Amino acid sequence: MLMKKGFDDLPYPKISNAIFGNMAQLRKEKINFFIQQKKVLGNIYRIKVPTRKVVVITSPEWIKYVLVDNNKNYTKSFAYDSIRLFLGNGLLTSEGDFWKRQRRLAQPAFHKEKLHLMFHNMVEQTNKCIQRLEKYADSGALFNLSDELYKLTLDIVNSTLFYNEIESTTGSIYQLVSKGSEFITQRIDNPFQLPNWVPTPHNWREKKILHSMDDVFFSIIDRRRKNKEHHEDLLSMLMEAKDEETGEGMSNKQLRDEILTIFVAGHETTQIALGWTFYLLSKNPDKLNQLNNELDAQANDSITSPSDIRGLTYLKQVIDESMRCYPPAWVMGRRTIEKDNIEGYEIPPYTNVVMPIYVVHHDESIWENPYEFEPERFAPDKLKDKHKYAYFPFGGGPRLCIGNNFAIQEMQVVLAMILQRFRVEIDSQFIPELDPLVTLRPKYPIYAKVWKRK
Repeated sequence: MLMKKGFDDLPYPKISNAIFGNMAQLRKEKINFFIQQKKVLGNIYRIKVPTRKVVVITSPEWIKYVLVDNNKNYTKSFAYDSIRLFLGNGLLTSEGDFWKRQRRLAQPAFHKEKLHLMFHNMVEQTNKCIQRLEKYADSGALFNLSDELYKLTLDIVNSTLFYNEIESTTGSIYQLVSKGSEFITQRIDNPFQLPNWVPTPHNWREKKILHSMDDVFFSIIDRRRKNKEHHEDLLSMLMEAKDEETGEGMSNKQLRDEILTIFVAGHETTQIALGWTFYLLSKNPDKLNQLNNELDAQANDSITSPSDIRGLTYLKQVIDESMRCYPPAWVMGRRTIEKDNIEGYEIPPYTNVVMPIYVVHHDESIWENPYEFEPERFAPDKLKDKHKYAYFPFGGGPRLCIGNNFAIQEMQVVLAMILQRFRVEIDSQFIPELDPLVTLRPKYPIYAKVWKRK
C-alpha cells in the first residue's frame, strides 16, 4: 500500500539557521537560491521560513494547474500583502468578486480597437525620445539609456491612459516607485516586520513614501473631478463606471489604487524589458543585424500605423526571447485556500506556492542553451513542442496581466523606431548584474552611445 505524501515529506534546502531557516540564504542569493535548489531538489520542494508555509514549484504542467486548472483554490501569496500596502487594492492585489468587478471595468481600455488608438501616442512619444537622442548621435558620448527609457515609458502611459495628467518632467515619481519596491522587498524578506503603527524609523520612511504617492495620485483625481473633463482614457472610463447593482461609482480611494497600480505596472516593467533588450542586441551583433535587415526590408521608414509592425516576426521573437532571458516579473506566487495535491504531495491550506519565472525560463530540460540569446527559438515551428507555461512573463489564467498586449505593442514601436534611426551600443563597462526586487532590474544603470544608421 502506497503511503500518502504530505507537506512534511517535501524535500527542503539545508538550513542555515535553526530559527530563521532558509531566510538568510534567500536574502543573500535570491534568484541563485532558486536556481541551485532546483538542481539539487527538483521541481517541487519546501522552504523553511518562520511563520509561513512555502512550497516552490518549477514544472510548467503544475504551474498551469495552479494558475489555470484549479485557480479557484488559490489567492495571491503573502508577497502581495506587502505590495498591497503601497499599491492598495487594485487589479494586481485585489481578490474575489471585487477583483472581477474592477477587471470588468478596466478591460475595455485594453481592447484591440483601443490599442490601435494608443498606437499613435506611442509613436508620438517615441519620436520625442528620438529627438532627445539626436544630440548624442555620432558624438561617442555616453548617456543614461535607463533614464531615457524611463522617461519614454512614463510619457507613453501618461499620454495613453491618463491624458497627460501626470507631471513627467521630474524624477520624483521614479524615486517613489524605486523606494516603494525596496520597502516591499524588505517586508517580503522579513517575516517579523513590526506593525505599521509602531513608530520605528523604517515605518516612518514607509509612511512618508505612501503620503507622497497619495499626494500625486489624489491630486490627479481631484483635478479631473473638479474640472468635470472627459477624455478617451482609462481614468475617465474608471471615473464614469457604475456598479451594475448599486449604481455607485468608484470612491477616490478605489480610483487611486487602480490608477497607481496600472501606472506603475504599465511603465516600470516595460522600461526594464526594453533596457535588457537593447543590452542583449548590443552584445549579439549577429541578431541585431538580422533584426535590422527585417526592419529595412519590411518596415516603412516612418512607422505610422499598426500595419507597419504587424509583419515584423523577428522583432516579436527578439522581444519574447529578451523576456525569457530577463523576465521583468521574475517570480510570482499563490496561496492555497483549501488543501490541494501537487505532484503527489498534499499541500495544506494557507500554503504559499512560489513559481520562480526566471528559473523556468532557464530550465535546461526545457530550453537548449538557456543562457544564450537566441530569438530563433520563438519561431512558430520551434514553439509547437513547448509547454505553454514554459514561458509566462505575464503570468497566466484569469489573472493574466491586463496590459500584456499594450506592453508588447509598446516595445515593438519603441524598438522598431529607435533601431531604424540608430545603432545603440551599450557601454562596454556595463555589468549585467541582477537586482531582483519586485521586478528584475539591472543593479546598475545602463549607459549607451548611439550612431545614426541612415
